[in-house]
Amino acid sequence: MVFCLMLFALWGRADNASTLNSQLPNLSTHSYTNHAGNVVSGAVIALDVRTATISNAMETVKLPLSIFPEPEQRRIAADFVLGQGGGKVGLLRVPDAVKRAVEGAEKSMARSRKRAEKGPCSKEESEDFCEKSEAALRSYLDKQVESGSITPAERKAIGH
Repeated sequence: MVFCLMLFALWGRADNASTLNSQLPNLSTHSYTNHAGNVVSGAVIALDVRTATISNAMETVKLPLSIFPEPEQRRIAADFVLGQGGGKVGLLRVPDAVKRAVEGAEKSMARSRKRAEKGPCSKEESEDFCEKSEAALRSYLDKQVESGSITPAERKAIGH
């Protein structure tokens, strides 16, 4: 009887995991190694400043980021942002200067577009400003990758 209950519990858990995974968007699966050398594989489906929720075909687990070395924490954050289609740069563990540069460029471009809508500058002037700002930001981010301040995955997650 106990054996049957255990099988039922395991079967139910596997069924729930496969149902959950079929409801998830097509996220890429990665492997992350914690401080103890254990490997966790799956897609990062949620992330905050302290924890990451990783899901695979068998289970979904919420883990403290502190169990991973800093480079793995950065990979987890970059993989999450990439899996979400970008837009969550604040979750990346990149230097504050890089975050400020990205946020500043995005705000400047948004202001330029609003000015063009309201009339103080032409649409062409705004587009020219945005193209130049975008090019300068891309160059800055590429230099940050070359210097090792950010990883290529973080660069890709930031976009631009």
